[in-house]
Amino acid sequence: MAMAADFENNEEYHIVANCPICGVPAEAWPSGLPKVKWTADRFHGETAEQVELECETCDNSFDVTVRAHRDGWEVYLSADPVKKGTLEHLVYDDWIDEIPPESHPQAIFDEAIREWTRLLETIGDKWSGSAGTNRMLLVQLFSILEAYLADAIIKLVSDEPGIAAAIVQWHPELKDEQISLKRIATEPDLVRNLLIAQLRKTQFHRFEFVNGMLRACVQHQLLPNDKIRRDMVLKSVQRRHDCAHRNGRDPNGNMPGHLTVTYLCDLADCFKEIVAALAARIEGVAAERKLSMDF
Repeated sequence: MAMAADFENNEEYHIVANCPICGVPAEAWPSGLPKVKWTADRFHGETAEQVELECETCDNSFDVTVRAHRDGWEVYLSADPVKKGTLEHLVYDDWIDEIPPESHPQAIFDEAIREWTRLLETIGDKWSGSAGTNRMLLVQLFSILEAYLADAIIKLVSDEPGIAAAIVQWHPELKDEQISLKRIATEPDLVRNLLIAQLRKTQFHRFEFVNGMLRACVQHQLLPNDKIRRDMVLKSVQRRHDCAHRNGRDPNGNMPGHLTVTYLCDLADCFKEIVAALAARIEGVAAERKLSMDF
């Protein structure tokens, strides 16, 4: 059971529950949760609210109930309280918000992917699709791509006027945020800074979420157009989750043999194509802005 606390800007909540249809974990990132009621050190009872989760595997939507107790939160399927979910309470240090954007995210990605490829050739298990080294390499491959996406999008928000407004109007957690005029008047970069703080908390392996954000702000499709490659990328998210959270086992406790060296090479090629296309689009945005300033 997670410990309950008041919601702050440097906090985030991650809810995971198995889909009642296909059994694959689904997740949600609510911006706040119900709080227990205290006055003068007295406890006044429990509170609860429902949160909708969407399964990316079978497109099923279902509700979980989050109940705040004296000591924390409990998560369970609203339609079947016996089936429990999990809640992770994430707290971020204030210094994270002060990190400047990386100047050359694509160059960093290129260098990292070259080193990763050498590791794959050196320690990748060519005889097994479930070896620990291959699982480790899959998680590392995701980390390299996630770092690029975070750095590239944060730099885009910092460099390009208008991008922040477009993302805020789309962003589920920010579009209905209420801010006082006094704060806006005294903090001219408030919207951009709030957005960057939110982006630093984003899990960039949520590819469909990132895809929606990029379509909203720069009309760019993150996911591959080819259905086979797009499905490969989306299914890899579940495999990454299995490796990171269940040591490679699927929801049924089995150890699939999908993570061959060939599979990892193909997935890395997909990720490199994703980065090259997004980098080209970001360069195009900068060129469009420069052209507009010349006239």
